Amino acid sequence: MKDWLRFIFSKAFLRTGFRVGLAWGVILIGTWLFLHFYSRHGERIDMPELKGLHLDEAISVCQGLNISVVHLDSIYADQGRPHHVLEQIPPAGSGIKSGRNIYLTTYRATPPAEFVGVEEGQDLSVARIVLENKGYRVREVAEPNVSLVNRVIRLENEKGQILRPQDRVRRGQAITMYYGRTTSELVAVPDCRGLVLDSARTLIRRSQLSLGLVEFSLEIEDLEDSLAAVVLEQHPGSNDEALLPAGTELDLYLGEQGGIPRSAL
Repeated sequence: MKDWLRFIFSKAFLRTGFRVGLAWGVILIGTWLFLHFYSRHGERIDMPELKGLHLDEAISVCQGLNISVVHLDSIYADQGRPHHVLEQIPPAGSGIKSGRNIYLTTYRATPPAEFVGVEEGQDLSVARIVLENKGYRVREVAEPNVSLVNRVIRLENEKGQILRPQDRVRRGQAITMYYGRTTSELVAVPDCRGLVLDSARTLIRRSQLSLGLVEFSLEIEDLEDSLAAVVLEQHPGSNDEALLPAGTELDLYLGEQGGIPRSAL
């Protein structure tokens, strides 16, 4: 026991302990100083107002303050200026450290494309709400159609092309929605025989009638065949003396050019 006490209080042990303690003190102080200067303790910058600036201008301002910019997202708005800052995180006036990231959201230049999502036979009022909520400019046009009264007949884009529910159209674009109405007007039945489907559809529409059931002969096997197929038979048939209520449906039977009408088989 006495030997241990003599060793602990010996000059050699005390010198060694002092050196170890001094070394740890230097390490701790050095570490504290490093963290102090690395984190720039107490050095804070007032976050500038970036809203309304063009993205390039906002980045230039932040670079001058040693702030890193992260472009989070872009959002479309009718009144928004493309590529200008809409939102910033943190907000203006916040105290931030130099070198940290700030996050910007800007207005996008082009509106996003949405699925049309409206199909033939859908209720007119429901279809109108769907289209307007997607940001489209909707124009409604009534056509005689006894089977689709106050229901969607078809949609067309600004070029007059028919739109399917799965088609994408950019917000802000104009869409014409045709819907059915009743009428007491009587019209003649056109002769659609020999016409391809698109031409027959146009003729039927101009005659104030509507397209009903469309069937193809067994020889029509794919899309290419169907585009070349012609009307072989229609019901009701064309008759100069026969008049039908406007909006009545015409059923068509199509096949290869020179094919035999179904009624003759």
